[in-house]
Amino acid sequence: MSATAAPKIIFPTCPRNEISKLPKPPLSQTKPSIPSLWLTQDFFGEELIYTWFVDSDDIWVILVVRKLIWDRKGYLEHYKFINHFGNVARQYGYNLQVCEPRNKKPIAAYFCDFETAPLNCNVEIDYRFGRSLFSSPKDFKFITTTTEE
Repeated sequence: MSATAAPKIIFPTCPRNEISKLPKPPLSQTKPSIPSLWLTQDFFGEELIYTWFVDSDDIWVILVVRKLIWDRKGYLEHYKFINHFGNVARQYGYNLQVCEPRNKKPIAAYFCDFETAPLNCNVEIDYRFGRSLFSSPKDFKFITTTTEE
């Protein structure tokens, strides 16, 4: 795969259950929870996030956001939010997907090809004006390691 190609990713369908019926975030009384997004949620997403959890394939962290608050934020605020949470999820070896309640398509994602070195990550943000999600990659690349020559 070339350095500029987006990894082949299968995005899980967003949960369509009532918020109260969604899985709970991982929480342990005896050891640090993996992944731990609690502090990030407190600083960057307390008013925006309903809940978050790890999907059943143990590959994705799914954030479920409040639609009205998400829609009031601009593209750069969406990017900042996704970048913060995506970086934390990546550190634990997870991809990140942002969903709205009862909408099966994701509204944003931060995903990495964990099989390449240096690690190559991408951000996708849904457009509000008719384009389908992930139909045209934005090519935001995050090289997480650098080498000095």
